[in-house]
Amino acid sequence: MSEDKNWILKCCLLGEANVGKTSLAHRFIENTFSNSYKATLGVNLMKKDLKIDNNEVSTQVWDLGGQESFRSLRKLYLEGANGALVVFDVTNRKSFEKLEDWINDFREILGDKWPLVLIGNKADLKVNMKVSKEEAQAYADKLNLQLIITSAKTGENVENAFKNLIKSILKVISLE
Repeated sequence: MSEDKNWILKCCLLGEANVGKTSLAHRFIENTFSNSYKATLGVNLMKKDLKIDNNEVSTQVWDLGGQESFRSLRKLYLEGANGALVVFDVTNRKSFEKLEDWINDFREILGDKWPLVLIGNKADLKVNMKVSKEEAQAYADKLNLQLIITSAKTGENVENAFKNLIKSILKVISLE
């Protein structure tokens, strides 16, 4: 049996403004949801400690503001990240179309080593869906990313999304 290990991991939430990054972070960290978050200006930092397999993991969640005006700060905020959830809103086609910018910025700064997980958020709003799961899956497959459909409002798949990212990061670390 392997011994327990302690890790501090930096996980970023990337995506356009209003896709639900802050809501996902609060659902994961505090298991809460609010309909009235203010726009993230720059970055919000939250932390959650959890045990995954034989690992004690202190997860730093960096919630990056999605406004174009903060793009120049991305390099600063992404530096040292171990992975990211790249989030789009399933009811907002433009947020899906802008994913490539976020993915390219992440990979330009950190290379291909660290994992990205594609998140389609707001699954509770199925009636307003503008991006089908099939289309999102085809995009994820093309980029060799895992796709997880979530709802920060209901909590659907939120814990799963973060834990999958953390497990992927721990796999990379174990190969070093």
